Amino acid sequence: MNLQYYETMDDKSEEFLSYLIEQILPYFTKSELELYLADIDKSKPVKGKGTKKSKSKATSKNYVSIGEDIDKKADLSKLKPDQLKRLFQIYISRELNDKKAVKWRFYQNLKYMSQLHVESVKYNQNPDPAGSIDFIIETSQSEILLASCHDILELNHYNKVISEVVNYAKKENLLPDQIIFATNKSFRNIPLDTPIKIISKEVIPTLMVEKAGDKQFKREDLLIVNDSELKIAGFNFNSTEDLLNYVYRHTNGGQISIFRQLDFFTAVSEEDLEVDLIWKGIMIK
Repeated sequence: MNLQYYETMDDKSEEFLSYLIEQILPYFTKSELELYLADIDKSKPVKGKGTKKSKSKATSKNYVSIGEDIDKKADLSKLKPDQLKRLFQIYISRELNDKKAVKWRFYQNLKYMSQLHVESVKYNQNPDPAGSIDFIIETSQSEILLASCHDILELNHYNKVISEVVNYAKKENLLPDQIIFATNKSFRNIPLDTPIKIISKEVIPTLMVEKAGDKQFKREDLLIVNDSELKIAGFNFNSTEDLLNYVYRHTNGGQISIFRQLDFFTAVSEEDLEVDLIWKGIMIK
């Protein structure tokens, strides 16, 4: 595909949007795309069956396993123009910041947050916008994490989530190890320093607020790892830390150099684009 015909990121042609969506990492699996489209298009809930053993039975019919079909890359070629545009707005331009956008960006980030060592994820198809537990995450250390996503985290939403967490713990007979509040913005009156009492256990809440982006690279830039071995789009990452986590997972480690090719996705010239080194170090695996 010759990128010289596209002058700016404002170009919303179907062909160019399709090209950009294909660059989103990690890739969507078939089940992830089905659940995403069911949520965004407000269609019927998807029936899913988990295959991995889990401490959390998640007896509610709203919960389904997501992302276990890692060998089945989703076919994005049949997406409708409005679906392509929404994917662009959620993952690339990040101009959408409602609950659904935050929820799906959080899930995408889960897949390369190396410190969590995610083993399985259950997704809540309940449409409740304010106080629901959106994801039940189990780590390889058999820890249970509950995540709730918000556009703006308000105190009444926070309290509603805590109430649901307590009900979940009683129903499942399982105490969570961590409670994550993922949000685009948050009010300052959220009592993050106060432990949450869940039956016989106290848990310190974790707040994850989305960042505008790392100034080291822009949406238009191509990031190249070790000259040519791994090429990834800059718009996949909110920070250098996210980028390094992804590179760590998808390389063999050792001496790593990450280069930035400026304006790769908006180039209008056939001349060689400028490439500069943005990170160099050793990753021990």
